[in-house]
Amino acid sequence: MALLEVEGLRTYFKTQEGTLKAVDGVDFILEKGHAMGLAGESGCGKTTAALSIMKLLPANGYIAGGKINFMGQDMARVTGEKLRAIRWRDISIVFQGAMNALNPVKRVGEQIAEPILLHEDVDKEVANKRVKELFELVGLNPTRVREYPHEFSGGMRQRVMIAMALACKPRLVIADEPTTALDVMIQAQILDLMKTLQRELELAMIIISHDLSVLAETCDTLCIMYAGKIVERADSVEVFRNPQHPYTQGLIAAFPNVKGERVMPGAIAGNPPNLIEPQPGCRFAKRCSFTKDICLNQEPPLVEVLPNHYAACHLVEPR
Repeated sequence: MALLEVEGLRTYFKTQEGTLKAVDGVDFILEKGHAMGLAGESGCGKTTAALSIMKLLPANGYIAGGKINFMGQDMARVTGEKLRAIRWRDISIVFQGAMNALNPVKRVGEQIAEPILLHEDVDKEVANKRVKELFELVGLNPTRVREYPHEFSGGMRQRVMIAMALACKPRLVIADEPTTALDVMIQAQILDLMKTLQRELELAMIIISHDLSVLAETCDTLCIMYAGKIVERADSVEVFRNPQHPYTQGLIAAFPNVKGERVMPGAIAGNPPNLIEPQPGCRFAKRCSFTKDICLNQEPPLVEVLPNHYAACHLVEPR
C-alpha cells in the first residue's frame, strides 16, 4: 500500500470576493521512500495542496472534498488530538524562510527538543541527546545547540529546520521552498543533504518549488500544477526530456540554460485565471499558443499519454 494517496482533493478559501478554488481536484500517489516535486507559478496551488495533507490551512481555508489517505487513514477527516499526534511524529514540514519559522528568543536546541518531549515518552536528558545527534546528522556542530537563531547563518538555520523536521523520525517530510532564500553554493549543500537523508532514512518527501532545477536534483516524480490542477505528472527526468503539456513546455523554455547561447529566456504570456470564477474548458487555454475551440469549452482530463506519463491536454493523444 502506498504511504500517501490523494484523490480528488479540493481546498477552497473564503474571501470577500467569493470562494477561491485554490486546489480543485488533485490526485497523486506517493510511495514509501520516494520524493515527489510540486512545481508551478506562484498561486498555482502547490503549497496549499501540500499543507492540506497536514491540515495547516489558515482560518478561511477548508478542505471542500476529496480524500487524503495517509497510512490507512483519511487526513481530511482527522481532527483534534488524533491530528496533533500525527503532526511531527508521522508528517513534518520544513517551512520556507527558517528565520521566520524559528522562535528568535528560544535556543535552537530547545526548539528541536520540544516536539520530541511532546510526542515521545522521554525525559529532557534523552531529548537533548537526540538533539545533538540530529545536529550531527545535518552537519552542524552539536556544541552550538544552546545558541539562538540569529547566531546562525541562513544555510545553518535551514539545517536546523531540517533537524527539527526529523526530530520524531517521521514517515513523510514536506519541504516548502527549502532553498529559496539561500545563495547558490549553500543551496547545493542543502539539496545534497536532503537527498542523502532521504536515502539513508528511507524518507518520503514532498518538495514544493518554482525552481525546476531543485526538483530535478531531488525528486523521483514531478507534478506540474496550474490554476489548482495537476496538468502533467511523470518521472522527473522524463518531464524535462519530453514535456507534453504546453504549460510545462513554457516553464522549461523560461528556465535559463547556462550551457546554451546567452539569450533572454522566453516567458509565458498573460496571467493565471481568476480562481474565484474559473474559466470553462482548459484553464491554460487563454495563455496557450495552440488553443483550439475544444480547449475553450471542454476541460481536458489527466490521461496517460506515454508510459507512466500523464498530461491534461486536448492536443496530446491518450496512450
